[in-house]
Amino acid sequence: MNIDIVTLLEQNPILLIFVVLAIGLGIGKIQFGRMQLGSAIGVLISAILMGNLGFSFNADALTIGFMLFIFCVGIEAGPNFFGIFFRDGKHYFILSLTVLSSALAITYFMSSYLELDFGFSAGMMAGSLTSTPILVGAQDALKTGLATVPSDITMDKVRENLSVGYAIAYLVGLTSMILMAKLLPKFQRQNLHDSATQIAQERGLDTSAQRKVYLPIIRAYRVGTELVDWTDGKNLRELGIYRQTGCYIERIRRNGILAHPDGDAILQQGDEIALVGYPDSHARLDPSFRNGKEVFDRNLLDLRIVEEEIVVKSDSIAGKKLSDLNLSEYGCFLNRVVRAQIEMPMDLNIVLAKGDILQVSGEKSRVMGLAERIGFISIHSQMADLLAFCSFFILGILFGLITMTFGQVTFGLGNAVGLLLSGITLGFLRANHPTFGYVPQGALNMVKDLGLMFFMVGIGLSAGDSIVSYMSQVGPQILGVSLLVSVIPVMIAYLVGAYVLKMNRALLIGAIVGARTCGPAMDVVNEQAKSTIPALGYAGTYAIANILMTLAGTFLIIIT
Repeated sequence: MNIDIVTLLEQNPILLIFVVLAIGLGIGKIQFGRMQLGSAIGVLISAILMGNLGFSFNADALTIGFMLFIFCVGIEAGPNFFGIFFRDGKHYFILSLTVLSSALAITYFMSSYLELDFGFSAGMMAGSLTSTPILVGAQDALKTGLATVPSDITMDKVRENLSVGYAIAYLVGLTSMILMAKLLPKFQRQNLHDSATQIAQERGLDTSAQRKVYLPIIRAYRVGTELVDWTDGKNLRELGIYRQTGCYIERIRRNGILAHPDGDAILQQGDEIALVGYPDSHARLDPSFRNGKEVFDRNLLDLRIVEEEIVVKSDSIAGKKLSDLNLSEYGCFLNRVVRAQIEMPMDLNIVLAKGDILQVSGEKSRVMGLAERIGFISIHSQMADLLAFCSFFILGILFGLITMTFGQVTFGLGNAVGLLLSGITLGFLRANHPTFGYVPQGALNMVKDLGLMFFMVGIGLSAGDSIVSYMSQVGPQILGVSLLVSVIPVMIAYLVGAYVLKMNRALLIGAIVGARTCGPAMDVVNEQAKSTIPALGYAGTYAIANILMTLAGTFLIIIT
């Protein structure tokens, strides 16, 4: 049996889409040194190649891809978006705006100077900043009629220009940002590791880039004379057992009676105490504890140690420092702090925001008590609230249909902005109401990535048949402008952050990478800093940058 692959793909568009995806995802895994192309550019290259071979697909049919992508971006940004102005937040907003406004100005003036065809500018800017939301905003403005297409060019031609501009500029944007992440620290007097160490000392951060986290363990000891002498008649509150040992006294057996001690309890000779702490804390215990006798008693050691992810919700906690939680009062151990899917350094002075996730371990009842105070336990469920997901998706589309008229000008939000706003709203509500709108992070990532991949297939196939001619005609101009748009805004943001905002250099470089929404470059920065401290800056700018870039894509295509 003979199978004509070309005919098969032409007659089966769904098969064509997934063949393009499979090839593109394989290309995305290719590495050049330490730089990996990534899924988005891999699928775009695959789609362009297939389009150049003559395969085509109705790009409008894949519109659902970018709609799902931008909606999920909003959901992820929602919990932290409204807390952007907590500690250093204004600095992060200024940096994001600096990168975006300077990139917008350079793109607009260079495109006008070179007289590039309509559509190239938005594609170039999106690729140069490695920001798909810019491309999404521009595409949606065209689709909804917010942007007026010149009479001498067709809509298909504009889509080709967007796609080609994005594809050529993306590699320049990705490569230049990774190189700048390596070079920027060399322009300062203090190296990045020293900058990270400096702010760590100022704020009490854990500077380790690869912290090992263990569950606490339980060991029991009989109180001897040395320990009684060491306590000197002080109660547990006065002693500050945790501050001195890193362990909590969870149970006491006295005269055969088991009890949970409060801060007023005073240790007596012959007491049997159950201590909860990390293994290294037990190993460092004062000899006064160990010189009694370790006790192996099932009832005394029968404590359930759990590890839970607590989502910050309480209005009384949001806006306060991590140190204000007084975890020692609850007998809980903080293992990680995660914001916008970025693991934060263990900074006791970090200002908490709604939606932050604290990974906490300890005895179950104590962890639950802490969760009741600050928020709620993250739902460990594989079930998504699809009703809320679909309802807010519909709401976003309806937002996008709203139009306003000012004189002779009619203006509307468009699908991209409407879905972004509804996604932010759903994410914010999810952070405040644990049983509402829950979508497992893995499911959200898959929907977002698959939506982005479908979008890339659509624009790549539509541009593929003309990519060769474009490269010879405007390739050099696009490469030159892309380099300017990639590099100059980063340098301006660095100067503003360093000399106007007076920011710590480790936080500053992390924030610039976040403003460029370039995840691969963040790995380079953390490696040079030998710390996760730059992630504080990255998380500060990343959410607001995604929002602003979607708006910028719409704005740029309208004014060009």
